[in-house]
Amino acid sequence: MSRRRRIIMKLKKITALLLSAAMLASLQVAGCGNSVNAKAVAATLDDKEISIGLANFIAQVQAVQMDATFLSYYGENMWSSDSGSGTTMEQSVKDSVMERIQEYYLMDAHTADYKVELTDQEKSEITAAAAKFLEENSADAQKAMGATQETVEEMLRLYKVQSKMRAAIEEQIDTNVTAEECAQKTFSYVRFNKSDNTETTTDDAKDEKADAEDFLKAAADDMEKAAEAEEYTIQTCSYGTGDLTEEENTTSMELDVLKAADKLKEKELADSLVETDNGYYVVRMDSTDDKAAAETKKESILTQRRNDQYDEVLQGYKD
Repeated sequence: MSRRRRIIMKLKKITALLLSAAMLASLQVAGCGNSVNAKAVAATLDDKEISIGLANFIAQVQAVQMDATFLSYYGENMWSSDSGSGTTMEQSVKDSVMERIQEYYLMDAHTADYKVELTDQEKSEITAAAAKFLEENSADAQKAMGATQETVEEMLRLYKVQSKMRAAIEEQIDTNVTAEECAQKTFSYVRFNKSDNTETTTDDAKDEKADAEDFLKAAADDMEKAAEAEEYTIQTCSYGTGDLTEEENTTSMELDVLKAADKLKEKELADSLVETDNGYYVVRMDSTDDKAAAETKKESILTQRRNDQYDEVLQGYKD
């Protein structure tokens, strides 16, 4: 197994981007690429100089992780491929790294706003993790990345500060979510695709609709049994009152289907197909007051509030 493959396999086990110092010890990097002048200045924030070494190191870490996720799809030319925004993947990573560095240092500059500071234990763990990282990687790899004890420690310090700042900022949200805000209904459905093939004949289209109508008749007795017999997949969708408008719909379900389901009583099967531009639906209302779905929706609302709160504070710092 190649060294690069071993790196990718290790990184697949990392579920967050080095938010704790202990995670860094599990990362090893390839000794490739051109060496950089780690002391050169990449950017400044007020009088704070941010080194090329730090920016390069963070970019290298992100690049290896992206290799782990996307290399099998894009192939060896991945880094020269279009990122989807009109730039190469390489340039996209460079841009995103500089944006993240801006975020980290802005948070670092405002720790007093939320009384955030690193404990002595956290500082010691960061120093130890950085030393272990350097110990487990070759001198060539360290040089290629501009990785020094100072650089690695600074990256980990920034990660930890940003993580603690985010937690402190998110604590400021209003955690009161009303029953009306999170109330959810849940329905089951089986979807029959309409073919988008321009060569589809009228008879083929009729057959698709006929299959849906046959299932609708069978589902009147037992939807699950009918689906099992035909090897159809029953799916579910939960929604709230706000989802019944195009502007507020947070589900992936077509609006016509949501509106049709909303007319049903609990346990009621729609007596006709719900037809949209893309398919036919057999729909059954399972619950008009799904408590479990409401709890999930509540957490979704709180998560959105946390994200909005953090983004608002960060934007204020940027401004």
